[in-house]
Amino acid sequence: MKIIIAAIATATILFTSCTKKQSETTDNNTQTPSETTSEITSTKPLLAQLDTSIEAPVASLFYVNATSGLSLRSGTNLRSKKILTLPYGAQVEHLSSPAHTTMTISGITGNMIEVAYQGAKGFVFDGYLTRLAPPQDGESVEGYAKRISTKEHTVNVTKTKNPKGETYGMTTQIELPASSWVEAYSITKELFDLPKGISLDLVSKKSSEVIANSNKREKTFKDEVAVNKDGASEIMSIVYTYQLRDYSRSVTIERKSKGYIVKEVELSK
Repeated sequence: MKIIIAAIATATILFTSCTKKQSETTDNNTQTPSETTSEITSTKPLLAQLDTSIEAPVASLFYVNATSGLSLRSGTNLRSKKILTLPYGAQVEHLSSPAHTTMTISGITGNMIEVAYQGAKGFVFDGYLTRLAPPQDGESVEGYAKRISTKEHTVNVTKTKNPKGETYGMTTQIELPASSWVEAYSITKELFDLPKGISLDLVSKKSSEVIANSNKREKTFKDEVAVNKDGASEIMSIVYTYQLRDYSRSVTIERKSKGYIVKEVELSK
């Protein structure tokens, strides 16, 4: 009996010792809830602390560059019902670009896109739209440059007199922040009063060509636009030339790293 009691006592002491040791080990390796949270916060923010705000996208805005206005239609073809005529210079919001709507109108290739204008929605031919506001009637080159300049980008204009004097001619240059040849030419056409009767297809891969003004006046030696391209049919420059016996004018558009350079040269004898 004494042997059994002694065995039970020994077992009890061993069990108590092991339990105490395990408890001490656990206490030494376990952090309090506040300490655990602090460690996680310092290495990886909690989901609630993440900045999940997303900046709203900026709407795509275009301007009507057709002097006679642009038809807003109910469908994507020219037979669709006409809703209204968008005036020259009107600002529209681009909503969508339906597929398979490419067409060429008066030598200008473009697509029918969906736009919104003062509460009305419909489809227009984007060949007559520009991202830059078009020149206003009678607006000077300097005035236009000032109007389209922004805080991020100033549109520069330089004027240089002929070495013989201003009466012998003037050179005017503007850095046009256009996004394409089509846009650059359409704005230049209005800003420098190029012939309305000359239409260019600046999208198709044609070779260099010269297009004469069909309404050329008598005694005019030249009244034409040359589209100069490289061997890959990429446009290098567009040059308008007007020449009389004692006067000549040229307007050249060339592409630069940021936009286009438009230079008008007037010479008088």
